[in-house]
Amino acid sequence: MIGKLPVVLLAAVLLLTSCKKRNITDEGPTDVRIHNQTGQIINDVNVTVTDDPAYAVRTHNFGTVAAGAYSDYFRFDIAHTEADITVKIGNVTYSTPSSQFDYLTYIGPDRITYRITITDPVNRVLDIETVIEEPIDNL
Repeated sequence: MIGKLPVVLLAAVLLLTSCKKRNITDEGPTDVRIHNQTGQIINDVNVTVTDDPAYAVRTHNFGTVAAGAYSDYFRFDIAHTEADITVKIGNVTYSTPSSQFDYLTYIGPDRITYRITITDPVNRVLDIETVIEEPIDNL
C-alpha cells in the first residue's frame, strides 16, 4: 500500500495540473489584424471592436501600417463583423462610419482581418471588409 500511495498522488497531481482551462466562449476571443489597402501609409490606426463596458479592452492602436501591409494580430475578448476604425494619412484623419455594435454579429474564436480601403476621399470615409482567416487553435 505504501508503494501505491506515491503513484496515486503523482497521478492526481498530473491530472489537476495538466488540464488547461480554455478561456473560450461563443463570443471569442478574436485575433484581429489590419490589412491596409488604401495605397498609402496609415498611421495611428485605432480600432474599436465594441462599446460594451463589460469588456476591459475595447480599443487597440495598431500603430503604422505600410501600404499593402498587414499589422500583427491583437487579441480582443470579442470582435464584430464591423468596427470603428480611425487612421491618419499625413495629417488628415479618415474613419469608418460609426458602428451600432448592439445589432452586429460577433465573430467568435477566430483570426480575422479588417481590410481597409478609402471609399470617399473628399469626406475621408474608410470602408472595412471583414475576412475570417482561420480558427484560433492555440487557446
